[in-house]
Amino acid sequence: MLRILTGFFSLLYLSCLASPALAADKFCQQRETILAFSDIVLNGHDALPPAAVDKYGPEAAYLKIRYAGLGDEETRILLAAVLQRSPISQAADDLVSAWYLHRFGHKAFRGAASAEKFDEMMSGLRISGIRALLLDGGEDLLTKRLAAFPFIPLDTTAGAFTKGGGVISASIVDQSDEFKEKIVRTAEANGVPDIANYLAASENDLSAWGRFIARGSTKGSKVRPDFDANFARAMVGHPRVSGKSPEQEQLQHIFIGMAFEPEESFLESVTVVDGEYKIGALVAQRLTQQIQSGAIQRSGTMDAGWLFGYRTAIDLAGRSQIETNLEKRAYYGNRYVRTSGAFTVRDVIDRLLAVEALQPYVTGKADAVPPRPEDLSNKINWPRWTEMATKVRDDAISPILVADLETFGIVTELLFAKGDQEALRAFIRQAPSGEARLSVANDFAMRLDRACAAYLYHPGEAFTLNGRPIFKFDTE
Repeated sequence: MLRILTGFFSLLYLSCLASPALAADKFCQQRETILAFSDIVLNGHDALPPAAVDKYGPEAAYLKIRYAGLGDEETRILLAAVLQRSPISQAADDLVSAWYLHRFGHKAFRGAASAEKFDEMMSGLRISGIRALLLDGGEDLLTKRLAAFPFIPLDTTAGAFTKGGGVISASIVDQSDEFKEKIVRTAEANGVPDIANYLAASENDLSAWGRFIARGSTKGSKVRPDFDANFARAMVGHPRVSGKSPEQEQLQHIFIGMAFEPEESFLESVTVVDGEYKIGALVAQRLTQQIQSGAIQRSGTMDAGWLFGYRTAIDLAGRSQIETNLEKRAYYGNRYVRTSGAFTVRDVIDRLLAVEALQPYVTGKADAVPPRPEDLSNKINWPRWTEMATKVRDDAISPILVADLETFGIVTELLFAKGDQEALRAFIRQAPSGEARLSVANDFAMRLDRACAAYLYHPGEAFTLNGRPIFKFDTE
């Protein structure tokens, strides 16, 4: 929807030239590589097959804006290019609306646009744009709009965080209770109790939801206050508001664990083990403790959390049962070069195990090639991995290795594990143009962000975002 507003964006930009520019953001040792990989993605669209053009671009553009400290004119040109290259990408629309709303504010939008164009912009808002609008004081505008035109779910799963209240509560989960309560009251006044319900349940004050229910705004509505509130409570690490059976409590522990996991959820794969939630709940509780203690970084990459969850599940339920679960579950995340159509959670674990075993060797902390990890599946060609590890360790990577997809994937993982960013940049630049090159550059740009400013991190992400990014311009 936002694409038809490109001319309006330009007009708005020109009308706001006097506004101060966004400050240049974090500098760190990963910055150069993040920007290099973002450029590979942004400049490589022409080589993509039609089915892949909407998969890449918004995250790379966001990281470039944040790390390069682009001026307004440069940012506007970049965003226009992303919209043009990704014709049906909701993430691209979300990025554009978030930047313009943060940069200029919703009142400037409303003042510069016709009623029709402003209505189009509001209809296209998703999680990042919603956050920017709310942080700009637009809660009355948003809730009145949603009272008249209910939120269209992000997908067809009917999940708790695809609905309007779920998206809104997830977008501002990191804000204060005072801020959330202000929106609760506005949503109630404007006749959208489902939004108020989610937000009240997401407050750190456990009594806030009870006070909201006592005011009676959900009576006579189709809202399922307890059901939705339990999800919102899990998002912030709190127990259920109702329903205290052992199974319900176990499921809440799993949801809380998912909300604490970095990046993507491993716990989804062990939610049900042998027909029960018991094992998944125990894994979730132990994983949550590791994250809360700081042993696993919540804003970091998923690697440590997945390996801890995997090993805990094996210890509790045995290898056979857990391996069956992981083999059945497809992996839809951003990582890894794919050499076949079927790629499972078990395949992800294999790569994490291989890299973990070989990292001391490629970094020179161990002198000998390690033995094959006991948990590694037969799908991993260990001799090939160790051969590439020796080349990475000895700085003997040849450009010809980029030609084979499997080898390209192995070498890039090992260069990343070694921490040799210069060699990693050079190797990926030598790869043939196409989706494999862009997917790896996109993946590593996002991983490296987690080691620097972690702009793409968002509390509750593995539970609430389902792989979707949230583009925040208000964070330091």
